[in-house]
Amino acid sequence: MSSDVNYQRHAKIILLLVSLIIIAASALISKSLLDFKQVEQSWMTHINRSNAITTELASIRHHLGYGGFIHNFKNLVLRRDLEQYKEQIEQNILAVQQDLSRLHKLLDDPDSITALLQLQHTVTEYQSKYYLALRMLSEQASSADIDAQVIVDDQPALQALALLDQNIARQTTELIENARQASELARQFMLLGSLLLLPVLVIAAGFIVRLLQRIITMTNQILATKLDLDNLLATAPDPMLSVSSAGQIIRVNQMATDFFCQSNEALLGQPVTSLVPPDTLQPLDYKQYLQWLTAKQRKGERIITTTVVAGEPRRVEIKLAHTVTQQDTLTTLALRDVTEQLAMRAALIEAKEVAEQNLQRQLAMQDELVRSEKMAALGKLVAGVAHEINTPVGIMLTAASVLQDESATISQSYREEKLGAKQLAAYLKTTTESSELICTSCHRAAELIQSFKLVAVDQTGAVKRSFDMASYLKEVAQSLKPSFKKRPVTLSIQCPADITLDSYPGTVAQVLTNLILNSLKHGFKENETGKITISVTLMEQPTGWLELVYEDNGAGIPAELHNKVFEPFFTTNRQQGGSGLGLHIVYSCVTQVLQGSIAMSSVLNKGTCFIIRIPLHIDDDVSAEPPAPNVSE
Repeated sequence: MSSDVNYQRHAKIILLLVSLIIIAASALISKSLLDFKQVEQSWMTHINRSNAITTELASIRHHLGYGGFIHNFKNLVLRRDLEQYKEQIEQNILAVQQDLSRLHKLLDDPDSITALLQLQHTVTEYQSKYYLALRMLSEQASSADIDAQVIVDDQPALQALALLDQNIARQTTELIENARQASELARQFMLLGSLLLLPVLVIAAGFIVRLLQRIITMTNQILATKLDLDNLLATAPDPMLSVSSAGQIIRVNQMATDFFCQSNEALLGQPVTSLVPPDTLQPLDYKQYLQWLTAKQRKGERIITTTVVAGEPRRVEIKLAHTVTQQDTLTTLALRDVTEQLAMRAALIEAKEVAEQNLQRQLAMQDELVRSEKMAALGKLVAGVAHEINTPVGIMLTAASVLQDESATISQSYREEKLGAKQLAAYLKTTTESSELICTSCHRAAELIQSFKLVAVDQTGAVKRSFDMASYLKEVAQSLKPSFKKRPVTLSIQCPADITLDSYPGTVAQVLTNLILNSLKHGFKENETGKITISVTLMEQPTGWLELVYEDNGAGIPAELHNKVFEPFFTTNRQQGGSGLGLHIVYSCVTQVLQGSIAMSSVLNKGTCFIIRIPLHIDDDVSAEPPAPNVSE
């Protein structure tokens, strides 16, 4: 093992050195080729530029010298023939200007540009003299006078042309020298790169020899590894089948013969599609079978199918691997019996479904109990109001009966003409008193019915509307007044008159009803004196919220139960009919319907306090976090 590691390390070092030498040689040869290319490009660029400059200079000499502008200008002055020479002169001027413009773009050294400017200056001077000659010809001046005025010193222009020719020759000489030096340097790089490649060839030859030796060694190791793999396959815990590209089983392990209860010879040569058929509706050939297996494995799905072992169907999970050789592509199938596992999984799923159904029934039962608790609270309210209404209705019935009897008596006396002033006065007094009793009782019954109607409709309808908090608290207190009858417990409400809510008044009534009934049932004994206080204030931070503090001075709640009071079905008074849903309904109404928060603090034998914070305006799509109440026990 250590020799293999050393060989691999030495091979990596040699490969690295060879790679570095090849990279260096390639860089040198590439540098020389780039230099040759650069010399060629520089020479071609110079040749094209020199030819263009020479062409432009020849054109300037042609349009400016003999047969050009100067020649035609002199003939114009001597012969005074405008028709023959004017057009030619102007064409010569235009051609010279164009040549100068193109030549200016080709020149880049300062001396050449200075010479070009001198040449351009001379041409401009000639042009101005030409226009002077035209004016003097129009004034009929003599040729001698014109010739005296239009004399131009063209010696600087000739010197400028000569300087441009010299610059071209000098640049050509410099370029030839630079090209010679660059070519020499490129040849040196090429030679150095070639010399570097020589040891690479020697190293490569030695490496090839060593590689051949290594191949022989590795072949022997592969044969040994194949033997180890055969042994591993024979001892694998799962049945394993090797399948050829034709779909025939060519090798099996001992677990396969044991699982299928067949001999090794019986399994070899069988089509794998018949021994382990695909779990599909249509039969598949081996190519389709292999595509089906590969597609499911690529998707990460479990490949499970059914096979028959000793006449009994068994569910097996398949995992496959491919081995590509020069002769064939082999596929190895590893099978695992999952019949019992799938049966257990089906049983667990069934048990889970049963548990979920039981949970749903429990939740439905809990919801039904909550609804029943709400209706029970409303039923108590109905019973109390009905009891309260009995008194004014009884008074009205008694007064009406008395009034009916007195009216019958007075009518009888009137018919018998026995009606006296004293009897009439007594009847009128009775009528007045009975009417007052009936009116008073009617008003009392109407107040009770109106309060009950408002609170009962809100609690059953759950409709959002705007309402005045102070007035609504009085209506709720009025509807709960029968619950305080014969109980020495007082209810005090402190609420500003200018608080208007756009919320669910029925839910507010439900919360207060449950809290008050909870205090009367659990906080105070039957004949115990007590006090319940409800105070409402607007919060400064955050704005748009109110804080309702409900507190009583009753029995209080033990500290170990504080975390359980809002849980459903939790009660300390179950033996007396407590359902344990009163405060749970309060918590649900405040946090879910009213979108607020509630907190509780209590001291045993000193009372209980609930702090409720709700928004003044409820938006159905608002999910803002309500401000948490701060309570201290």
